[in-house]
Amino acid sequence: MGRMHVEITVDPLVVVFAVLYALAGSLWQWAVVFASLLVHEVSHAVVAVGFGFAVSEVRITPIGAAVRVDDTIQLRAEAEAAVAMAGPMTSLVLAGAGYILLAYGKPDTAAAEFFIGANIVLAMLNLLPAFPLDGGRVLRALLVERMGMSGATRAAVNVSRWIGGLAVVAGAVGAATGALSPLVAAMGVLIWVEAGREVRFAPYAAMRSAMRKRAGLARNGFAPAALIAASPDMSAGAVLGRLSGQQFAIISVVAPDGREMGRLSEIELMDGVCARGPGVNLETLVRGSKHRW
Repeated sequence: MGRMHVEITVDPLVVVFAVLYALAGSLWQWAVVFASLLVHEVSHAVVAVGFGFAVSEVRITPIGAAVRVDDTIQLRAEAEAAVAMAGPMTSLVLAGAGYILLAYGKPDTAAAEFFIGANIVLAMLNLLPAFPLDGGRVLRALLVERMGMSGATRAAVNVSRWIGGLAVVAGAVGAATGALSPLVAAMGVLIWVEAGREVRFAPYAAMRSAMRKRAGLARNGFAPAALIAASPDMSAGAVLGRLSGQQFAIISVVAPDGREMGRLSEIELMDGVCARGPGVNLETLVRGSKHRW
């Protein structure tokens, strides 16, 4: 089991949104949404701990929240996807519980219907494949095996920016015509900003992944590995960025005539990038490696 000592931080924009709702006479509705959001996020933390990861922070934003989990979760795509999906599934369970109460109990009808609707919207919103929403994490987890950590992060960021941009345009047009709330445009801006945060770290995702694998290998004494063939003229940075986040990679450098020139471990690849830059080719690294044939 993992460790759960959680610090909850709140984005200042949450207070702004709460004030706006209070001025509109809808403070209790905001309280319902905020409470539902907290339960949604606690479910992420609980599932992460169940997978054995440490949870340190929950950051609440007006359109969702982010749970800070041990970075090694990105080495296990199935765990990252499961933790991300826990929130929307919990919101749907809450909506179902509200529906049962509405059908068989005697609650305030308007309040119960709002509770159900809020949790359905919370679930559907977080299933959008955009950062910082849960769907963005799920999308990256689905792509990481095929594209590597760095490539999967960039792809998810691109999708996030498209969704954010469309939300801004739709929200602006809808607000002008009275068809949509201006909050839709605000949501788009926040998605765009959060995607920008992710993209700033994308170039380093592969490096962080390799460093975590190195630490895991030193700690456990073993790691699942995959043998990958690559041509000698490929750059080390390009190869490192396309590696899977889950398995320790051994790169077999194969010459055009089919002869294996040597092998590089993922750690050697990372060290080569750090020492010579991402543009250094594999042939240069393997010639200086003790695993040259």
